Amino acid sequence: MEDKKAEKIQVLEKQLQSLKDDINEEKDKKDFDKKPREVLYTWKSPARVYVNWDKQKLYTVFLWLLVIIVLLLFIKEYLTIVVVVALGFVMYVMVRVPPNIIEHTITNKEIMWFDKDYPYKDLVNFWFSKRGDQSILNIDTNYKIPARLVLIVDEESQDKIKTILSEYLPYKEFKNRQSRFSKMIDGTYIPIQ
Repeated sequence: MEDKKAEKIQVLEKQLQSLKDDINEEKDKKDFDKKPREVLYTWKSPARVYVNWDKQKLYTVFLWLLVIIVLLLFIKEYLTIVVVVALGFVMYVMVRVPPNIIEHTITNKEIMWFDKDYPYKDLVNFWFSKRGDQSILNIDTNYKIPARLVLIVDEESQDKIKTILSEYLPYKEFKNRQSRFSKMIDGTYIPIQ
């Protein structure tokens, strides 16, 4: 009888502690919302990763696109030809037109990217990658569009940004080896040090 009462008391104490923790979390959230916005770090960088292809590589790619278009002509896939031409045009613009320089800002409440605010509650995690000679800050979001914020950073500011964001977001850990396709699209993952 005494053992059952002791067990009930322990269960009730755990529930009470859980309720106290929930109240403290709510209080912390309210205190966080009351804090004034404070800019923690700002930098300017290109809006996207930019690789200027030489003419030889550009000619090779367009020659392959021309071969694909000729093959599609033989099988009378005219709509697919339009899609291939459109993709070729977009690729040409991406490798020949330099990106705009934009400003990124990290505050104690959100990240500002392309003049839009992304509060930390809507962000999942962050991680760094490297594509070519450019370092990239990747921030996964809870949104469908954009599912990930991609910000170019320079080598010097990478450690400072990592320190600031670690207070608000977890650093993403890749459990499996990164695939070749993922390296091509996202860049090579940089593990936390």
